[in-house]
Amino acid sequence: MSIAENICRLKTELAEANEIDVPELAMLVGKSEFFCVRCAKCCHGESGDNEVALFPCEVRAIISVSGRSWLNVALPPDSDDFDSSGARHTFEWVLRRKPDGDCIFLEGGRCIIYEHRPQICRTYPFHLRGTDLLVYECNSTRTTGFSDQQAVLMAMALKRRQVSELEEAIALFERYVPFKPGPPPYSDTGLIIVHDSEGTKYVKKSGDGRYDFCQDVG
Repeated sequence: MSIAENICRLKTELAEANEIDVPELAMLVGKSEFFCVRCAKCCHGESGDNEVALFPCEVRAIISVSGRSWLNVALPPDSDDFDSSGARHTFEWVLRRKPDGDCIFLEGGRCIIYEHRPQICRTYPFHLRGTDLLVYECNSTRTTGFSDQQAVLMAMALKRRQVSELEEAIALFERYVPFKPGPPPYSDTGLIIVHDSEGTKYVKKSGDGRYDFCQDVG
């Protein structure tokens, strides 16, 4: 599928996402019998996959409240896609984690950026696939469920996430610069090219595991 075809498809999905009925979605959320008690298990590496994808706007929002630099908030996700010059290509960002796998913003069992946490964190364990509501396993926090008001707030957050994810994907494709694929180099150059809605960013990973931008990201 071409870039133009992908953009057309995503715009159709965006129009559908904007028509999601919040009260109807809230009813489904309420039926899930889920309520978060902030046990923070989803933030711990030992509890399983806790990778959190981030968009540039979310990275910048966290920077503004945490005072950390971009690469102390988010890193390029892993990828096996290389171009013919040996540079690795990847898409979007992931929230940085501690060496033990815990979220870097988890301190004393609590999120220190809770009011500014990413959309994935706000809506977990819920996710929309099209208009279908998915609920991931979270046994430790199942109780009697949301109140009606809380279910509506979650439904609104889910719709907002769905819309923003599609808007991000459209913006990414509109700025995407295709590259000529090549086999992984025998010696990793350490250059990572990240594609996101703001365009193309260049990151260098040194042998000691440190990440640095090759240009000013503003």
